[in-house]
Amino acid sequence: MTAVFLRFLLVIAWLGAACVSTPAFADPAPRTMVRAHLEPAGPVVAGSEVKLVVDLLTTTWFTEAPNWPLFTIADAIVSLPDEQADNLSEDIGGVRWFGVSRAYRIAPQAGKTYDIPPFAITVFPGGMSTPVQVMTPALKLVTTLPPGAQDMAVFFPTPKLTATQEIEPSNQHLRVGDSITRTITQSAAGTESMMIPPVNLGEVDGLKRYAKPSTTRNIVQDRVGLVAGERTDSVTYIADHSGRFKLPPVTIDWWNTKTQKKETIALPGVTFSAATVREKPLFEIPADVMSQGLPHRIIVIHSGQLIVGCAIALGLLVVVWARGRIAMFLRRAKHQVDDARKRWLESEAVAWRGLCAVARKGEWSRTIPALYRWMDRSGDFGHPARLENLPRAEDPKVAELADAVTVHFAEGVARDFHWKDAETALRRAWKKRRLQQQERAPLPPLNEA
Repeated sequence: MTAVFLRFLLVIAWLGAACVSTPAFADPAPRTMVRAHLEPAGPVVAGSEVKLVVDLLTTTWFTEAPNWPLFTIADAIVSLPDEQADNLSEDIGGVRWFGVSRAYRIAPQAGKTYDIPPFAITVFPGGMSTPVQVMTPALKLVTTLPPGAQDMAVFFPTPKLTATQEIEPSNQHLRVGDSITRTITQSAAGTESMMIPPVNLGEVDGLKRYAKPSTTRNIVQDRVGLVAGERTDSVTYIADHSGRFKLPPVTIDWWNTKTQKKETIALPGVTFSAATVREKPLFEIPADVMSQGLPHRIIVIHSGQLIVGCAIALGLLVVVWARGRIAMFLRRAKHQVDDARKRWLESEAVAWRGLCAVARKGEWSRTIPALYRWMDRSGDFGHPARLENLPRAEDPKVAELADAVTVHFAEGVARDFHWKDAETALRRAWKKRRLQQQERAPLPPLNEA
């Protein structure tokens, strides 16, 4: 019995040791893969668009979008369009791979063999706590030039290219310290704006050059798509001394894909002169302000402006010094204006207009006070004015008006009469009375020597 029990213990111990020594099976670490190829793969004509397709794969999944870097290639334009990445799912060697794919755009501008160097891309595979960097393979791109384009500095093919030039200011007579800006805009039919090469706006002797950032835009129409691309290059020049300067002509070579011939656009040069104000501007503008196209203003003080400024400052000082006298003068002027207005409101002319206004409306109760007011202010009918002083005998219409006033006071009713006739007669009688008074007035005494 003891031997059986010992054997049982040995079996239990052996099984335990076997369980401890057996390794635990864990999920394998995620694997990553990068692929890259050119479309088209064979030799292409310079200026054509080539796609660099990059595939990123993993055996699990990506927790974040990869960091797609932008690289540069000499004599070529490289861009990464803002397009959504394509999802991938493939079986490779019996293993399921998942990933994404994006395409770079390369526009070669010379006929040669391009070496596309490897570049690093950071990916984030699922199941790993840290990101992983993968390197793309090195590739070669062979480009050729069509016959007749070998001597072109930059090969730019397009169906049609136009260019315009703008000079600001248009005045060709400037002063030292003033700026002149040259802007050239290119428009290429059926071509993306990023494909248009920049215009060479170089240095000019005697001028300070400040290049502004280039601007590009694509012209797109509904149901048509890309119509044209535009590129604008602008440079500002500043004359730091007097003299005569010339912005050289600009030539733009391009390849016409319709005629398969080289064509040239020639933009004329511009000559201008700068007159001396100061041999040097008062303040220098930082170069980074001009190069970044930030808002700025160049101020040059001319002698005439300086004289006007001094005169204005002197006038302000005089005004401050004599402000008491000026205030007194303004108060007196205000009083005189108020007095003149009061005399005018109390004049015979205003009273006559008031009388005519109420009488024409037929308001008899207001006409009689207005009549007496006018008689008082005219001064020709006594002080105070009396109704019997009206020239009744000279005109029956005046007598009719006087009788109507008398009846109104006696009986409290108004007699019907036509004011238009009375107005004419009353005005005529008043003028006659005024003329008689002037004839009776004695002449002023003569000045004795």
